[in-house]
Amino acid sequence: MSTQHPWGSLLQRWVGVLFWAVAVWGPTAAWAQDHILEKSFWTDTTGSASFEQARSAPYTPYKGVLSKGFSRNVQWVRLKIDGVAPGITDKLVLRIRPVFLDQITLFDPLEQDPGRASRTTGDRTPFAATEFESLNHAFVIPAHQAPRHVWLRLSTSSTQLMHVEALSQREMLREEHALWLAYSALLAVLFSCLLWVFISWLQDRDPVNGVFVLRQSVLLVYTACYLGYHRILFDGVMSAQHQDLFYSWALLLSTTLTFVFEYRLLHEYAISRWGRYVLRTGLAASLLVLLLMLAGRSDWALPFNTLLVGVGMLSMFVISVFIRPQAPAESLALSRYLLPRWAIVAYYGLAVSLLAVSIMPSLGLIQGTLISIYGVLLYGLLSGLVMTSLLIVRSRQMERLRREQANHLFLSREQLAIETRRRQDQSQLLNMLMHELKTPLAVIDLALKDRAATDKAQSYVGRAIDNMKSILNRCVQTDRLVERPFEAQAQRFDLARQLQQWVQDNPQAEGRMTLQIAPAAHVETDLQCVQIIASNLLENALKYGDPQQPVEVTLQPQHHADGRSGWCLQVCNAPGVAGLPDADKVFAKYYRSAAAQRQSGTGLGLFLSHNLAQQIGAELRYQLTDNHICFELWLPT
Repeated sequence: MSTQHPWGSLLQRWVGVLFWAVAVWGPTAAWAQDHILEKSFWTDTTGSASFEQARSAPYTPYKGVLSKGFSRNVQWVRLKIDGVAPGITDKLVLRIRPVFLDQITLFDPLEQDPGRASRTTGDRTPFAATEFESLNHAFVIPAHQAPRHVWLRLSTSSTQLMHVEALSQREMLREEHALWLAYSALLAVLFSCLLWVFISWLQDRDPVNGVFVLRQSVLLVYTACYLGYHRILFDGVMSAQHQDLFYSWALLLSTTLTFVFEYRLLHEYAISRWGRYVLRTGLAASLLVLLLMLAGRSDWALPFNTLLVGVGMLSMFVISVFIRPQAPAESLALSRYLLPRWAIVAYYGLAVSLLAVSIMPSLGLIQGTLISIYGVLLYGLLSGLVMTSLLIVRSRQMERLRREQANHLFLSREQLAIETRRRQDQSQLLNMLMHELKTPLAVIDLALKDRAATDKAQSYVGRAIDNMKSILNRCVQTDRLVERPFEAQAQRFDLARQLQQWVQDNPQAEGRMTLQIAPAAHVETDLQCVQIIASNLLENALKYGDPQQPVEVTLQPQHHADGRSGWCLQVCNAPGVAGLPDADKVFAKYYRSAAAQRQSGTGLGLFLSHNLAQQIGAELRYQLTDNHICFELWLPT
């Protein structure tokens, strides 16, 4: 039978998510026919070139995604659109991604309407002014039988990362439906990660989970904005410029909270001095980016933020390779629920791999592909899934540890309570022995000093020794009952015959007891226990009862309240100088009424008898009848 570590099982569960994520966006490019034959670009370093100047400028071909990084220059893109078959009058749609591009202007020489010769879209254009209702930017252009050129002018404060496709309107609708489904699934997964960890945080209030919830909340908002939902939700409520500003703040806040979360996560491990310095530097740099944005320098804040994400995650990957758990002497409990190092390294390795395909093209370092546009979303999706899984397992281990600690604390308290009661019992026993043995020893001492001891004095000595033996015997019997496992030795015997013998063996019972005993009373139980109980009842009645009144002993058959048959031994006596016992305390350990303390005793006899009766399945009861103290021992047959 094989066992598997919970960290590994959960991580393996999400290995296939990468293939799912690629499958979400990958087929969209294969389903539709892109009518763009060639792409080329020209950089306008002045930013003021007219369309005629740009039209005659030398262009550089490129494939895939335009990747010019953060630049204040204007990029002109020339697209060669393939011709359509004769008789087809369908229009084409230029779909432009990503959505954060500020301003894209179309120049189409084929347009007959001079007013439509140049049109503008981008995230600074109101959503209501878009030509094709889509989460992405789009232009609707006429189709033509012969190949032709159109020009796009890109001006943006964000990274100049742009992917353009020319699709038929039918293909565009199909592509948009597929993207809507994929985007909805992505947001649902991110929200599920947020909800799962939030529920865990409500239960354990773990700071790491709390920071992750904040980070995931802002990341969810940023992802929705990255996909273009904010342009639809805020249309008519917020200007396009304010929507762009909202998106930028969501981006920067998600980066800052990501650094806060990573710092809090790695802070629990033993990290070298340089590692802690790098973490603090990254955290300070993310706060600096927010200050730049607050000062209105988005042209500095946005590229710095992109560079910080790439360098920061790469640094955390390096740091994770060298982390180690806290020393046991420092935090033994913490080391039991920390994420294993291999899981942390795998998490940061995945993050660096996914961000590399997005950040490097965004900085203009390499040529981008379609996956570059969605790389940051893949990072948010997969890192969120992996970290959510790890945090849930971490929370479960924390809960298991808390339960173990709670159980250990409960057992410790119970053990402390037992030890406290034991010490109290020992103290009470010692006080009782010192008090009760003082009088018999004084009698013995006086008798020994009296050389001419009379028979009466010798009788006093004998009774004193018997009292001491009785006290010590009850202490020993109580200790055995409490400290050792009790095992009843059942045997069948005649209780009537045994009771008559016990009465005869008690010298104090002569002339003071009246017996009403059945001829025979056969029971099957522990004989020694019954003898101890009966002896205690008889001795208490003789010691504390009125010496002028007889002790009444009765043994007769009696059915229990639950219908079982049995025998009832009843010992009754009139109250003596000790008075009536407290019915609520009569079977309590060491209980003796104030008046009863004038006579020697331990306060253990009835406590011992009551417990022995329970051990052998009998029942010992106390009741007051006709101003007589009565104890009844019911025994099953």
